[in-house]
Amino acid sequence: MSRWNLANGAVFQLAWFACVIGGAAGTSLWGAVALAALLGMSIYGGSSGRDLGLAGAIATVGFMLESLWIHTGVLDYQGASLAPAWIVMLWAAVGLTVNHCLSMFKARPWLGGLLAGAGAPFSYLGGERLGAVIVDAPIELLAVSAVWLVLFTAIFMAAREVDRMVAGPGSEFERVH
Repeated sequence: MSRWNLANGAVFQLAWFACVIGGAAGTSLWGAVALAALLGMSIYGGSSGRDLGLAGAIATVGFMLESLWIHTGVLDYQGASLAPAWIVMLWAAVGLTVNHCLSMFKARPWLGGLLAGAGAPFSYLGGERLGAVIVDAPIELLAVSAVWLVLFTAIFMAAREVDRMVAGPGSEFERVH
């Protein structure tokens, strides 16, 4: 893994904490600053076109999923009826990692999906410990895990296909994959 991808992963971890702690404090500002740092890295690295598309799509799906979890009673974001901005920014931040620190999973999308699904409960329970979300029945996070497994597998597969289309037929990408 390149230094650039390691830096992307480190900034994402900071973004996770900034979004979650900011959410617990009732502000999205901290998450916005961290998201801007990831976006700056993407622009500087020359991959902003693909990254922005992924970030927008993943943020939209994340907004819908988090709002669904609110309406089904799986998660409670301080009484919000829709996904709060900070969690949507966190989903966008994930989109800014797919072509970087998570890029290895494009070759093994099921592994990436499996790891994401396995990690989902820990992410939400960590957010709960920091005061950003309430998980009334942790067993219900199994449904979230299943959704993440499918979603992240699809994300990695789609990102791989975008890479293939950008590379074109007969490219090094086609020969390796």
